[in-house]
Amino acid sequence: MIVAHRGVWDAHPENSLAAIRAAGAFDVVEIDARVAADGGIVVMHDDTLLRTTGDPRAVADVPGCEIRALRLRHGGGGPEAGLSEERVPGLAVALAAGPGLLFDLDAKDPAEAEAVARVAVAAGAADRAAIKIDVADTEGLAALAALEARTGLAVMAKVVLRDAGSLALVEAVASAGVAVAEVWFDDLDLVREAARIGGGRLLLSTYTLDPVHCAGLSDSRAATDPGAVWGRLLDAGIRLIMTDRPAALRGYLKARASRLA
Repeated sequence: MIVAHRGVWDAHPENSLAAIRAAGAFDVVEIDARVAADGGIVVMHDDTLLRTTGDPRAVADVPGCEIRALRLRHGGGGPEAGLSEERVPGLAVALAAGPGLLFDLDAKDPAEAEAVARVAVAAGAADRAAIKIDVADTEGLAALAALEARTGLAVMAKVVLRDAGSLALVEAVASAGVAVAEVWFDDLDLVREAARIGGGRLLLSTYTLDPVHCAGLSDSRAATDPGAVWGRLLDAGIRLIMTDRPAALRGYLKARASRLA
């Protein structure tokens, strides 16, 4: 499955309604969420509004109504990007913008995960959204189960595959009925073993973003040799790939399917 990171933001502002709607061409859209000063949830990656809107204030210090009135800078933002007509969306509105999409919700402050999950459920997205939290041990797995029970929203596990000992945690995650684990790794052999352990019970996800990826498997590298990046991940058992180049990944998957047919 193709996960569009912050929507399709090469042609639209990241995390905007337009970027989310454009992600409808793919399987999953990942968006970021933060709690504003009045408790409202807005779709925003950074802890300040500077990069994406030009407003230097912290998200936590500004009421949601003020944040939602701010225009977003084009693309990934920054001082060189002009302002678009897109505004910062609230989470409920963002979820409504992609009715056929699955949503990967990233609460940037782990302490805000429950608030984000509750808004998603109240928005009627419990059957098409999930939130992720770090799971480093059995205590983290218990926290995942408790969050899911309190909110009614599916929770994905973020698991670091450091060594063979990490595979016992993968087994525990799969046995607990968790549907997806986002894995971080340096060794693809550990990914293969995690996929074997998970079997059909647990889907493995990872990133190939230029700033955030594992084992040198980045979008930039995939641009010149997609088989060496996306192909190796698929062969190792990864079933969800988060990318800033979703159209390129889709093209590669179609070509791969044709070769294997």
